[in-house]
Amino acid sequence: RVSRSREIAGNTSNNPGGLVGVWAEENSRDAIFRALKRRETFGTSGPRIRLRFFGAADFPSDLCGAPDMIERAYREGVAMGGDLPPPVAGGPSFLALALRDPGTAIAPGAPLERIQVVKGWSDEAGRIHQRIFDVAGSSPAGPEVDPGVCTAPTSGHDLLCAVWRDPDFDPETRAVYYLRVLESPTCRYSRLQCLSLAPEARPPDCSDESVPALIQERAWSSPLWYAPAF
Repeated sequence: RVSRSREIAGNTSNNPGGLVGVWAEENSRDAIFRALKRRETFGTSGPRIRLRFFGAADFPSDLCGAPDMIERAYREGVAMGGDLPPPVAGGPSFLALALRDPGTAIAPGAPLERIQVVKGWSDEAGRIHQRIFDVAGSSPAGPEVDPGVCTAPTSGHDLLCAVWRDPDFDPETRAVYYLRVLESPTCRYSRLQCLSLAPEARPPDCSDESVPALIQERAWSSPLWYAPAF
């Protein structure tokens, strides 16, 4: 039988694994495969964060407050995984939406910290570039969680939403955009396991400073693609 301390010592370099989400019309085989085919999917590092990402020629700036927000996003734009329509002056606009993992009464999910849009493009020489934009929420001055006791974070957001437009858009350059959602930092699972043991029973990994005590869980959307019309 493997002791609890040996189990921790043998697994601190591993992560528990992520999740994949699919936005389908219903929970049926056909609907799920249609969603996979159109790439309306997202992944997380483990939490049950939910996100939506749409692009359009010109979403209204107040779309986040509309009661029919999602219906309008489908009607006026394209969902993640698709090709962006020709933009109006000023470039395409995007709807970014994320909801926290609700968790359970015993283990509630962490609040969200911020939403980012990650943009990628290549220059004439073929060099790849990337820029990250914070579009909703904010980055705190430092982690709220004390790794010595690992209380759950309380600052952050249950829901984040933004309509955003690329300030550096070049209509002549191909580009790709995807959404990244960050939770407020929490204790890593290995730290929680170490704290569940009496101090004298903790393996050496529990005091190994190379093993992170905190982690920032996250989620990513399928991309939206832009190609100039030639």
